[in-house]
Parts: sequence; structure tokens; C-alpha cells
Amino acid sequence: MAEDLKKMYRTVMDDHFPPQMEISFIDQDKRQTLFYEKVVWVVDEVQKGLRYGENPGQEAALYKLVNGNLVLGETETIQPGQFLASDIELL
Repeated sequence: MAEDLKKMYRTVMDDHFPPQMEISFIDQDKRQTLFYEKVVWVVDEVQKGLRYGENPGQEAALYKLVNGNLVLGETETIQPGQFLASDIELL
């Protein structure tokens, strides 16, 4: 059983998440859209996303912001190249 558990944690799963995602903020006639791309890595010459989610057997994906300039009211919250928490901002 221990070997099966180890194998589950080493197995890279396929995921069914889209390569891009958009989140729009709409205020009457003004629309602001944030664009995200799925983060992928090359493992054994194959492009893959996350290995698994919270537990083995669960699909998961990380997305990175590729644009910015979100203004809500008078507050500019996201600017290109100025991330909220770290140099690599993932969703």
C-alpha cells in the first residue's frame, strides 16, 4: 500500500482546464477585463500543468495574470509588472 501511495503522489495527471481565463468587472458602460494564462511546465519533454490538486487524483491548475490596469472606484489595484503579493502572481 505504501508503494501505491508514493506512486499516486509522483503521477502527473492530465487536466481539463482551459489555457486562458478572463475575469471582467462591469460597471454600467465601463468594462475592465483581467486576462490569465494557465501555468505549465515541461516534464520529460511533455508540457503539463500541476501534478495534482489538494490530494492525488484531483485535477488542479494555476493561472498567471498577463495584463493589469484594474481600477475600482479611485483605487488602482493591479498594474502590469507590479504584482500584489510576489514576483510571480498565480491564481
